[in-house]
Amino acid sequence: MKFLAFRVFFVFVLFSCETKRKDSSDVLARVSEKTLTINKAQKINMGKPLDKETIPGFVSDWVTGTILLNKGKEMGIHKDSLLLRKRDVYFNNLITSSFLYQSQHPKITVSNKEVLNYYNKNKRSFFRETDEVFLEHYFTENPALSKKIKSFFVLNKKTDINISDFLLESKTVKKGRSSDQFTSFIFGNKNEFIGPISSKNGHHFFKILNRYEKGSVKGLEMVYDEIFQRLHKKEEKNRSLFFLDSIKNTVNIYINPKYK
Repeated sequence: MKFLAFRVFFVFVLFSCETKRKDSSDVLARVSEKTLTINKAQKINMGKPLDKETIPGFVSDWVTGTILLNKGKEMGIHKDSLLLRKRDVYFNNLITSSFLYQSQHPKITVSNKEVLNYYNKNKRSFFRETDEVFLEHYFTENPALSKKIKSFFVLNKKTDINISDFLLESKTVKKGRSSDQFTSFIFGNKNEFIGPISSKNGHHFFKILNRYEKGSVKGLEMVYDEIFQRLHKKEEKNRSLFFLDSIKNTVNIYINPKYK
């Protein structure tokens, strides 16, 4: 719904700022006197490419948004003072955020050494709070293929199947943190391979790649991205504060001490 509301807002801005330059691109849709062309659609879509798969949904949203916009105008909602103030606040926030983003160049960099230092100083925050398993989940609906998958893993027999075709996902499962119907099977034994486990959809297999006990420390490779984002956000915040302080010194500011 938020996405649709944004589209409606953008359609309103586009129509308000439309130039008289002729648009010769293909017409995608019309609503009364309003026309959506490929060029307009790309502007609304922030210049991102549109293809045969995304255009139908995009056009449907535009038609819906344009109809709602027209009906809202007929009721005079576009003249509502509260709505206009909200529009101004939203636009002003866009300006300030864009200004801050453009003023913080050159881009923030975080080195591997910084990540490693943070990891070493904050290892306690990376202890596992419960048992975990990193596994591969295989699945098939076919009982005959289920037997071949079992032979491949349990009996180590070569079969005429490509085992990667049956791989659904690789993921970490935390004990007691998931409503997954397979959790009891995964943590109920210490086998490297589990399955087949039958469900209403088919046959499931799990290959256990690693088991981690509660209280063990997550390796740097597992938390690298998380640390990187933490350091990046911290530096971003520090730069923003420094930049704000510097530009505040260029203007005269008065704040009533009564309201400090």
